[in-house]
Amino acid sequence: MIEIIDVGTGNIIGCKIDGKIDNDDILKISRLVDEKVQIYTKLRVYVELINLEGISFEALMNDLKLAVKQYSKFERKAVVTDNKWIQTLSPIAGRLFPGIEVKCFPFADRDRAIEWIRC
Repeated sequence: MIEIIDVGTGNIIGCKIDGKIDNDDILKISRLVDEKVQIYTKLRVYVELINLEGISFEALMNDLKLAVKQYSKFERKAVVTDNKWIQTLSPIAGRLFPGIEVKCFPFADRDRAIEWIRC
């Protein structure tokens, strides 16, 4: 499940992930991205990852479509999680998407992550 959260800046899409991601979650994010790109030239993403129990196939396909369609609109992504495997994979994800700066923070550094994504 993805919950939209407010991090106080208009060009940042904030969300909290806890559980399995389904297609309704991706559609919600997609609508938000479509709204924001009408206002801002560059977007940033802030994610609090509590627990990821997977993603449905339909959601994965729509997420990939969104990524391809709007890739050039994103410049930064902050991931806040205590999941070690996500922390390990974050630098790799950053290399897969050149031009998008990706940083991972533990929950103890949540405030620092919000500060980083805002500046």
